Amino acid sequence: MFELPEHLAERCRLANAIDEIHGNGPIVVWLKSSLRTHENPALDAGRILANRYNRPLLVYQGIDERYPHANARHHNILLDAAVDLHHGCKQLGIRYVLHVAREGHRSANLKEFAKNASLIITDLFPLPPWNDWVEKIAAYSDCPVVEIDCHCVVPLTVFGKSMDRPFRYRDATKKLRKRRVGIPWPALQVEQPSPWDGTLPFEPVNINILASHDARLELLHQCNIDMTVHPVWHQRGGERAALSRWEEFLARGLSGYSRRRNNAADPNGVSRLSMAIHYGMISVMKIVREAHAVGTKSAEKFLDELLIFREHAWHHVYSTKEPYGPHNLPHWALESWNNTSEDVRTTVLSKENLEIGKSPNHLWNLCQTSLHRHGELHNNLRMTWGKATPYWTQSLEESLEIGQHLNDKFALDGRDPSSIAGVQWCHGLFDRPFLPPLPIMGVVRKRELETHESRLDMTSYRNHVNRLAYQQQRPFVILGAGFAGARAAQLLTDYGYDVLVLDKGSIPGGRSSTKRRESGTYNHGTDVLNNSNGPHADEHIHSMLEGTDVRCETRVVSIEAKEDFVLLEDDKGFSWEAEAVILTCPLPQLHPLLPQTTPNEWMEHPYVSNWTLICTGTESIPQNILDYNNDSIELIRRGIDDPDSNVLIVHMTNTWSKMQLEGSRDDITQLILEELRPINAEWFDDAGFHAHRWRFSRPLGKANRLHHKRISFAGDAWSEPVGTVEAAIKSAEFAALELVWKLHYNQVLDPISLQTTLF
Repeated sequence: MFELPEHLAERCRLANAIDEIHGNGPIVVWLKSSLRTHENPALDAGRILANRYNRPLLVYQGIDERYPHANARHHNILLDAAVDLHHGCKQLGIRYVLHVAREGHRSANLKEFAKNASLIITDLFPLPPWNDWVEKIAAYSDCPVVEIDCHCVVPLTVFGKSMDRPFRYRDATKKLRKRRVGIPWPALQVEQPSPWDGTLPFEPVNINILASHDARLELLHQCNIDMTVHPVWHQRGGERAALSRWEEFLARGLSGYSRRRNNAADPNGVSRLSMAIHYGMISVMKIVREAHAVGTKSAEKFLDELLIFREHAWHHVYSTKEPYGPHNLPHWALESWNNTSEDVRTTVLSKENLEIGKSPNHLWNLCQTSLHRHGELHNNLRMTWGKATPYWTQSLEESLEIGQHLNDKFALDGRDPSSIAGVQWCHGLFDRPFLPPLPIMGVVRKRELETHESRLDMTSYRNHVNRLAYQQQRPFVILGAGFAGARAAQLLTDYGYDVLVLDKGSIPGGRSSTKRRESGTYNHGTDVLNNSNGPHADEHIHSMLEGTDVRCETRVVSIEAKEDFVLLEDDKGFSWEAEAVILTCPLPQLHPLLPQTTPNEWMEHPYVSNWTLICTGTESIPQNILDYNNDSIELIRRGIDDPDSNVLIVHMTNTWSKMQLEGSRDDITQLILEELRPINAEWFDDAGFHAHRWRFSRPLGKANRLHHKRISFAGDAWSEPVGTVEAAIKSAEFAALELVWKLHYNQVLDPISLQTTLF
């Protein structure tokens, strides 16, 4: 194709019907999943054709928010890769540009390229939505769009078939492998192509800012991605780290691979290259060639995993129109699952509990913790881990969906043909029946957690899994036990950190707390006014705070940020030393606590104020009271969503409340009752009354972020939509990430360097 050398031409697939290069536009190499400059077929093809057709060359990497499970973990690794791609391309004299979709930068860049490019080359990645994006660009473009396999030794475009068993794939591809395994990757003998200097349809990210941890975090903050999945702090992405890891394993680990590979308690018994291979940060062709040259039994076993089991999965997915779902399982497995569909599950677990490793089995929980905290799971254990979900889910479909979700959300090598095949193997793919049939699993192969645990050094594995990214000396302290504080505490606790929550109220919940009195139950928080909260919202808050040390009736009056810790003191003279703090108070209340740190304008930050009258009657509330309103009343409602509720909540407007803001409770009660007098209802005659002032009910504008080494901020003023529970939750998720991010990178001695060269 386009007169490419054979080793490249055989890897090409034309994505549209245009097979001639025309126009004077650039040749664009769009890298999605092959993020390297060495032995990169897509990049090599671009360089060759740019020279042959005298076209300028541009290498484009786009990091989208729409890929499955887009989160801070995956994004951070992709940014690592971008740094190395930038420097590798610079050394080759190629212009490289990075686009990160984020607030203010969500334009359809590739469509613009498609209008003006003479050729678009991209790496072949046979999974949705990536292959869907290629199809759309191919249909839209007036130039050829070519996909090139950069991932497999035996190209997908050469074989690309599904075989029912790995050994059949081994036999069918023997000759194809033999011709390619030991052959060196041809070095390019081409002149340096002209870099494209045209106008870009977007503002590229300045790669230099990625060396700044604060700037990188700010970039992530602008992205609409999941901030609850934290980066794997000890794992660097990019080409340099991948090559270094391979060289280390080749020199010190490969010789013992066949003996050590199945021991999950031995972290160095395997290559730990699956993340680098998934992102295409290292050439599989290079790994295979150099391992083949070793020629030992261990090397042969290592090659078996790469060339048979991995590539078998890739060819299967490539040949499958819909790679997800039970329809991919063999007939015998589907029949078996159908036969056991009515079998009783003694324990059914939610996706949320499974995500954080809350199952009845200790080993499975450690496996999930390894995925959750470190983004990796030893392959031998992953098979046992995946075989457990059918016992805790209600159907084959649910088991497959949850297994894939858990893997792809947390694993650095997730969202990959290999991991899809792995999850489906746990349900019968590429396997055979095992008799006699068993409950739930039927004739699908089982792997018992208890059996696996008996042959594993659990102490070593537990210690390996439970290690933390940041070694705490003191607890993380969160001030405020509302939605923001509870969510931040939940995340940090789930990641294994020691967390202490302090709150001035008598119970957790803040504005969302539900009061339970002998006279009645009610929720009088002003967050119900914007429909962002409902009755008994504090139950969600209590659930989030489960397992966290919470101390109520604690009013912190001073916070002093030291070099190595933060000192907090309450109004009773008690003090706490915190590793770092997250503050969730309204901005005007924050300024007095941190007078040297917070901006003066925080004192004047606009907030809605609200007086609320709680009326407790002896009977349920008549409908005519609930229907009444006037210009001074914002809302009249039941204390809880119950027709028999005897508690009435009257919320006054911001205008009315500010005029009476400093009034006494008794005076306010009488003034509100005057507003209610036109109702003339006897219900009020025997009622009890209590007025509550929300001086800082809801913020009216978003706060400007403040950067501090050991202090983060959360609450409904720190995200959007401002003044909502949603904003409080989102801000808390980012604050938890920010806290560990800053502490970790301040603890690390060698910051990200842009000076190291690849070659």
